[in-house]
Amino acid sequence: MKSILWGAVIIAIGLVRGDSVFRGDFNVLSIFFDALGVFFIMRGLVSVYQAKQQESVSAPPTPPPPGH
Repeated sequence: MKSILWGAVIIAIGLVRGDSVFRGDFNVLSIFFDALGVFFIMRGLVSVYQAKQQESVSAPPTPPPPGH
C-alpha cells in the first residue's frame, strides 16, 4: 500500500511543478519520474492483489449450512 502512495506522491510532485508527461511535458526527467511513479503504483497494486490471493487460498472453506 505504501508503494501506491509513494508512486502517487512522485506523480503529484511532477503535476504541481508542471514537469509531467500527464501535462504534455515530454523531457527526459519528466518521463523518468512519471515512469517511476507508475512503476511504484503498479508494484503496490500487484502486492495488494497477491495478498488477497494468498488470503483467499489460506482461508478455511466455509462450512455447509446446517440441515444439508
